Amino acid sequence: MDQFLLHAVVREAARRLAEHEVLRVSNLGHSRYLLRFATSGKDNLLLSVRPDLPRFHLLGATRVAELPHDRFAAWLDGELTGAVLLALEKLPWDRVIEMRFRLPRREDGGGVERKLMIELLGRSSNLILLGPGDGILGHCRELRAELRTSAAGEPYRPPLGREAFAPVPVGPVALPIVRDRFGGAAEFLAQVSPMFARDLTASGAQPGDADRRLEQILRAATTGDWSPVVYSARPLDDLREGDLPDSDVLLVSPLPLLCPPRVGVGERERVLVATPFRSASEAAANGLGLLERLRDFRDHRDHHVAIVRREIGRLKTLQGKLESEMEKARGSFRLRQEGEALLAGLKSARIEGANAVVPDPYDPAGPPMTVPIDPALPLHESARLLFERYKKGKRGMATIEKRLLAVRSRLAEWAALQRPAAEVGTPDDLDRLREEMARLGLVHAARPAKRAAPERSREVPARVRRYTSPDGLIILVGKSGDENDALTFRVASPSDFWLHAAGRPGAHVVVRNPKRMTMLPERSLRVAAEIAAFHSGARQESRVDVHYTQRKHVRKKKGMPSGQVLLRRFRTIQVTPRLPATTIEEV
Repeated sequence: MDQFLLHAVVREAARRLAEHEVLRVSNLGHSRYLLRFATSGKDNLLLSVRPDLPRFHLLGATRVAELPHDRFAAWLDGELTGAVLLALEKLPWDRVIEMRFRLPRREDGGGVERKLMIELLGRSSNLILLGPGDGILGHCRELRAELRTSAAGEPYRPPLGREAFAPVPVGPVALPIVRDRFGGAAEFLAQVSPMFARDLTASGAQPGDADRRLEQILRAATTGDWSPVVYSARPLDDLREGDLPDSDVLLVSPLPLLCPPRVGVGERERVLVATPFRSASEAAANGLGLLERLRDFRDHRDHHVAIVRREIGRLKTLQGKLESEMEKARGSFRLRQEGEALLAGLKSARIEGANAVVPDPYDPAGPPMTVPIDPALPLHESARLLFERYKKGKRGMATIEKRLLAVRSRLAEWAALQRPAAEVGTPDDLDRLREEMARLGLVHAARPAKRAAPERSREVPARVRRYTSPDGLIILVGKSGDENDALTFRVASPSDFWLHAAGRPGAHVVVRNPKRMTMLPERSLRVAAEIAAFHSGARQESRVDVHYTQRKHVRKKKGMPSGQVLLRRFRTIQVTPRLPATTIEEV
């Protein structure tokens, strides 16, 4: 966010939220959180420390899709629910905001105030909660940068690098200091607001014009008299997911720019469309919210395109290996000829080290054959070993040929998705691609925010449903993406049976197989499939396809989100979603 846009939204939020109580903290995913306040307008405050698009502004009473609490959201909700906002301020020349809260009286006798520091610093963006003496109580993101570590218990340190701006007040009275310390308005804006600095350059403003422009901006920062505008390549309502604009062609400015940006080259060059808004928060919510949505779509699309590309590459590699193995297997006919030549030439064979030279029974008039042997074994034993290798190669040819046909067929199916994947331009296109990928065995799951890898454990996950099949087999059902992964890859054995509703988000279902059966009994299969269908997005449908296979045929590639897997081999059964009559046991 632009420095002065942040000034505008902080001033607006402080006016609306001061002395009001926090109702709760909601999690929106991707390091985004919502503070819901008990105001008459039901105001919501968005705190996003997403590294590629950090932002802070009011959201009003609009409905947003909430996600289950992550670790930080649950903790912050417990800390701030019921607290009253005392003050909301922005550090004058840095993208850091301080929120000071008064906590309700608590029996534990803890401190009565908390500070929430919102640092909108790109890749170092973070939310940090402070306690008495500004000691760090907790933070949202683990940062690797040494200067921005936020270990609990340590005193909070503001970001460095803005010391030269300390004596500069926010207001028109700063102009003499700006000229003295920075050389002029243009040089100052280049360090605090690149957007306004580029606008000055594009407009060809002279030093006097630049001073008047900076005075206008600083006066607005003092009075709050802003006129926010969103600039976009097309009207905001006309932008769709396939447009995928960058921040350079979708700008949110707290004031109209002197020289509106242009997009395109030559005859196609055109001025960006300007959309005015009544408030800075409204402009930020519409402009930056749209930009975030379009970026999310782009990332989601690129993720699925990459899966298609990787799967095609993997199948091509496998096809090449199988073709190489087939060539080697075809060479086994030479082993039979060598074995027959050894048996036919036992009496006339001449031993030369690790080779036996014998007449060629297929061409008696031609040169003799040289057959590799083990000098320590009799010739007839070497011939027997050659025949065994020939039979093994012959059997292998049939197996390899069968696998090769299957791989070529699967490669053709995935290759057919290459063009649709490259042409995805709308959510409907993406949904169709996902359905086709699901038909080929890819189990989809929502892509969660990145988090530290949990320690591996062979124990049953903390939240899992347990049923018993009509044949006495244990059926385990996951409850979330992480628990699905834990159940499938840390608990299930390779011989256990695995089920999932085809093409729908849902739970992984594992049927224990201690006797290592190759097929699941019919009654147990149907019950497990009905459970998988019930715990899926197809619960309300009358008939649902369910994929089933053994756990050893379920794979997960590096980078796949929680709950998403690839099936190498599977069958499908159609069932009605329902639960067994027996009592559910949750462990």
